[in-house]
Amino acid sequence: MQTINCPRLIERVMDNTLESIMISDRRGRIIKVNNAFTRITGYSESEALGQTPAMLRSERHPPSFYAAMWAEIGHHGSWSGEVWNRRKTGEIYLQWLSINALEDEKGHVSHYVAISHDLSELRAREAEVEFLAFNDPLTRLGNRQLLMNRLDQALASCRKRGEVLGLMVLDVGRLRPINDHFGMRAGDEVICTQAERLHLLAEASDTLVRLQGDTFALLRHSQASVADMTRLAERIIKDLSRGITLQDKSLLMRPSLGVALFPQDAMNKENLIQAAESAQMQAKSQGRKMFRFFDHGQHSEQQRQLIIEHDLGELITARKHAGLELYYQPKICLVSQQICGAEALLRWQHPNLGWISPAEFIPVAEQTHLCVRLDRWVIKQALQQIKSWQQQGVDVPSIAVNLSAHQLDQEDFASWLASEVAHEGLNPSVIQLEITEGAMIRNGEAAVALLEQLQAQGFSISLDDFGTGYSSLSYLDSLPLNELKIDRSFLQRIDRDERSLKLLSAIAGLALSLDLQVVVEGVETDHQLALLSRFGPIKVQGFYFYRPLPAVEFRELLLK
Repeated sequence: MQTINCPRLIERVMDNTLESIMISDRRGRIIKVNNAFTRITGYSESEALGQTPAMLRSERHPPSFYAAMWAEIGHHGSWSGEVWNRRKTGEIYLQWLSINALEDEKGHVSHYVAISHDLSELRAREAEVEFLAFNDPLTRLGNRQLLMNRLDQALASCRKRGEVLGLMVLDVGRLRPINDHFGMRAGDEVICTQAERLHLLAEASDTLVRLQGDTFALLRHSQASVADMTRLAERIIKDLSRGITLQDKSLLMRPSLGVALFPQDAMNKENLIQAAESAQMQAKSQGRKMFRFFDHGQHSEQQRQLIIEHDLGELITARKHAGLELYYQPKICLVSQQICGAEALLRWQHPNLGWISPAEFIPVAEQTHLCVRLDRWVIKQALQQIKSWQQQGVDVPSIAVNLSAHQLDQEDFASWLASEVAHEGLNPSVIQLEITEGAMIRNGEAAVALLEQLQAQGFSISLDDFGTGYSSLSYLDSLPLNELKIDRSFLQRIDRDERSLKLLSAIAGLALSLDLQVVVEGVETDHQLALLSRFGPIKVQGFYFYRPLPAVEFRELLLK
């Protein structure tokens, strides 16, 4: 068995341990230190030997601290705790120190052993973690959590004192194109530059935070009147709109800023933030480089739009479409005064908002690209209804459905429509497809190719809202059309404008000469009907004859 040299082993342990070890005699004179002691304190062994631990004192502790320490060592034989010491360089650092008294064979104290480790790095990491809990690592400003905490404090103070509290939410603008063109690092540089500008404009009592991305918030705890917040907002917009140079290119920024006040705009922090964000979005939508105060009416409208967008998406995604219903507005042939077609119009009875006009929810569907699925749902419902009526022995005229511009982007639409019609066992002639001028212009040659394909399959094509856009008579000859539908705005003008009447007559005559059917929308009076009766075998649609009718009422009308 190998013999272990204990003194040598102890020496090696002392030299390789990470903790500082200092041994002193019973009078407190240092007789041994290890390598870690030198690394942490900066004192070599030769400098430390013969000295007392007082060489490390930081003077942060009063004499009573050391008196209590030695009293405990004398009573219990040991002491441990945090101590502020001073390195040779003069730097003060925090350490965890354990002192133990060693006794000889007679029970008398012969030595003291002090073992310690440096807490400065640990505390620095803890401080960084604590800092990041309430601050943004990129800009070193506060973060959302800090804003929420300060809002709690500020709102409590304002309620108690009856003061006004101001909150701004702003974005610096153009961050996405900057990231795309110059890279993420350049985007970070822009954020930091704008953060510095904001910091210079903020007062010491303000809370300035970066919420996310290029969005910041500034909380003004005092002097938050409309006039004060207006002056500050004007300065911020001016300063943040200044150019920033990236890769020798000067970029002009386009910030947008929203302001909300307590108690005028909201009574709690969540609603106050929402109000400021709503005002900021309003400034952004109106062209940027501006600020807006919170507008309750505008906010209510935005909330309504969000509800419509969300619930419409839920309805279209779900198998059941409770609240969505097709109404049918007849088209009347003027010569026979008989129903010779109808237009399927979507209606929505919302459980909370009541009846919502298509003029309100259709644009939402188009903006969110829900319109493609909505169009197809309408077509499926119309086909199923036509099949049901036919099975009941009803002579059903051609039913027109409206197509959005986005539908014309769908490569599978023609095949999908043919498949749906075949599935219901119907002839394509039962469905007419109405497309607006705007959709035609937006989709160009692709739209023409799709409509030619649909027309070849037997579907009738109607050009809707003719006369509202950049109407061109060349459409009548160059597009694959079966019907021209003249917008109601023309009819409103012919009552008082002879030239409009002549123009409408000429358009109708030209369309009829090209074997196109003509429909005039918006007929409401005897006078309008009398004027239109001169135009020949045209169709009309409007409240003079029928408003849009539910399916049950339209069926009864067809059976008369």
